[in-house]
Amino acid sequence: MTFTVDRRIAELLCSRICHELVAGVAAINNGVELISEIDPSMFDEAMTLIGSSAKQASARVQYYRMAYGFAGHDALSSMAAVGQLISQLVETEDRYGVELPENAASIPLEAGRGKLLLNLTVLGMECLPRGGSVAPAAAGEGGKTALTVTARGDEVRLPDRYAGVLDGKVNAESVTAMNVHAFYTAALAGAVGRGIEIDLADGSATLRVRA
Repeated sequence: MTFTVDRRIAELLCSRICHELVAGVAAINNGVELISEIDPSMFDEAMTLIGSSAKQASARVQYYRMAYGFAGHDALSSMAAVGQLISQLVETEDRYGVELPENAASIPLEAGRGKLLLNLTVLGMECLPRGGSVAPAAAGEGGKTALTVTARGDEVRLPDRYAGVLDGKVNAESVTAMNVHAFYTAALAGAVGRGIEIDLADGSATLRVRA
């Protein structure tokens, strides 16, 4: 028997889950601040660890809320909004860096494309097994916006687990937790009428969704 799940319902559920998690993460941050004010010299090492973990968790929750949740469809209306989330995410990881266009604040994105670019950027990060940098970009093409993410680093490659997923050869019933992000990103690209093109070169991978 085949079950069909409305994508909007799935997105709303993700938004609700992430919204509930944000409050708990914020409470951790508040607790750390309180303890530090009492006697920071006694808890320096522990507080550094807790504070770093809380920051990482908060960045990831904010990312998933926009990347998978319903809010990301309209809220990510500019390159600047996407760049802020990606920057917060990579700040918690020593392995990655992000390169944003100098005019990011002035680049608008149509509804749904900011969410797609956010997911596409993380897909680029997953092509960097030894770390590196990702450069998301958006440019006008035929009256709409084409999206590009360039990933640069050592041993750049498309993960084997994504074979067949991005070109639609893997159906929903065969998707696993290891490749669901690629499947979902491909679905977002299909929703705007285009698939994901991938160009692999020495030291870089370019992921592109044409307008």
